[in-house]
This record gives sequence, structure tokens and C-alpha cells, in this order.
Amino acid sequence: MNVDVETAIVIERPVGVVAGYAADPSNAPEWYVNIESVDWKTPRPCRTGSRVEFVARFLGRTLRYTYELVELIRLEARPS
Repeated sequence: MNVDVETAIVIERPVGVVAGYAADPSNAPEWYVNIESVDWKTPRPCRTGSRVEFVARFLGRTLRYTYELVELIRLEARPS
């Protein structure tokens, strides 16, 4: 099953700071209300092949799912 999710917000911080925070799955419970915990199944940091299990609550149910990073693209900050 494929699920596509898209969201947007303006954050008044440098791109590198925001990207570093958002790219670390360990931070997900701080900014995604439904995620209760994160368990790394492979050693940190994120790289191709990394696997991370999330535990979430949604519509009164507990969900466990594991993401595997199949591609990691590092973006360079552009001058403003």
C-alpha cells in the first residue's frame, strides 16, 4: 500500500538547521503529534539502507511501521 503525505510551513531558521532537524527521525515525536516513539533498527546516522520503526496512535489504534531509507539526497543551502 502506498501513502503520500504532503505538508508545508514557513520556519524562520537557516535551511541547514531545519533540514538537519527534519532529517533526523528521532525528532519526529516532537513535531508529529501522532508519533509516540522511534526505534532505530540500524546504527545512526541516516544513510541509504537505514531502518527506523515508528509507533503511532491514530484513530484510537496503535500502529507500528518501519521505514527503510532507499535514497538520501543532501541539499546544499542556496544563498538568499
